Amino acid sequence: MKNIFTALAIASISASNAVSFENFGASKSRPDERFADGEANFKLAMEKLLQEYMDQGISKEELYRGATAGMLATLNAGDNSWNTLLTPRDVKEIQSDLSGQVSGIGVALKFDETTGHAQIINVIPNSPSEKSGLKQDDQILSVDGKRYKGKQFRDIVGAIRGKVGESISLKVLREDKVISMRVKRQAIPWTPVELSKIDRSTQLLTIGYFTNETPRLVERNMAAINSDETKNLIIDLRDNSGGDFEKAVQTAELFVPKGKVIVGTKGRQGKVQTISSKRGLLKPGVNIVLLTDYGTSSGAELFAGALREGLSAKIVGQGTFGKWNVQTIQTLSNGFAIKYSVMSFQTPDGKTYQDTGLKPDVEVAMPAGTEAKQLQSKYDIPKRLELDPQLKAATELVRAM
Repeated sequence: MKNIFTALAIASISASNAVSFENFGASKSRPDERFADGEANFKLAMEKLLQEYMDQGISKEELYRGATAGMLATLNAGDNSWNTLLTPRDVKEIQSDLSGQVSGIGVALKFDETTGHAQIINVIPNSPSEKSGLKQDDQILSVDGKRYKGKQFRDIVGAIRGKVGESISLKVLREDKVISMRVKRQAIPWTPVELSKIDRSTQLLTIGYFTNETPRLVERNMAAINSDETKNLIIDLRDNSGGDFEKAVQTAELFVPKGKVIVGTKGRQGKVQTISSKRGLLKPGVNIVLLTDYGTSSGAELFAGALREGLSAKIVGQGTFGKWNVQTIQTLSNGFAIKYSVMSFQTPDGKTYQDTGLKPDVEVAMPAGTEAKQLQSKYDIPKRLELDPQLKAATELVRAM
């Protein structure tokens, strides 16, 4: 499974990187036997644990936290953890992700399943990481003396982020040498939208995440996309783990013709409600190809489904993750928050791809060890077309449409 975050801004609630918290032994499936007199028996269980559990240091606070996490974990099916308890730090990170600016060091990371370490796949130009000498392919062994091998990937991202102006100590493995360095955090803006020109008639729009700013940033590029020269548009959604549901809808609305359905939603009452486009700024006749992979999830799948059915867009690359439900976050009085599912969504034609994901029209794999994000940030378009078989296939297809 692909696991990519950025320590500057992409530590999102991603499908491929779902945050896992204390489940305290909670079952992943609904129990067949009723737990009668639940409130009274819960109080009894807590009383017994506080009085008789072998560790005298156990507290009510720990048990309440565990019970809250356990309630949410009970709602999860299979291996997912969409329903979960968020710590105050998690809440702050999510807010930063959606704002598009965080305090970090300016590196993009992936989890190396072979070594169990976080590996740097990109160093942002002029960032603290570049100034400190961090390089692509460095493996992060420890942050401020704490080792993170095999731990939850979000823990590493959380340790790297922090207060602007403070420094962190890193130990990294570079080839066969362990290197120690200090890096000072700074506020790092992250632009989730980038428009490039492949050739005179073909534009490449990369959407990395649906933040609060994504609709505005895409709209700002619509004039270039709608220029007389543009005949073809490739939209790169690879490793886009979703983000804000509403912002994904608003971004799709820029492309889907006015009056056409973008998405259908279904809540606890079981009634499907549709959301239709009120805008439709894309000029008629533009050929569209979407690039997806297993890291394309949630809101990015919504966007892809809307354009595939609403504009006959083709999909190139690999199948998407298959997360077709939406969560809300309710902050608690102690700064923690509960994240839980409130609805599922479906394409304009009423199809849902939960757990299966959207299948590409043209399936193209990436070479082993090659990351789309790494190529996006490191090379110009001609070199990327040479090294990125998915982008090359998308370009060939859109030119032939």
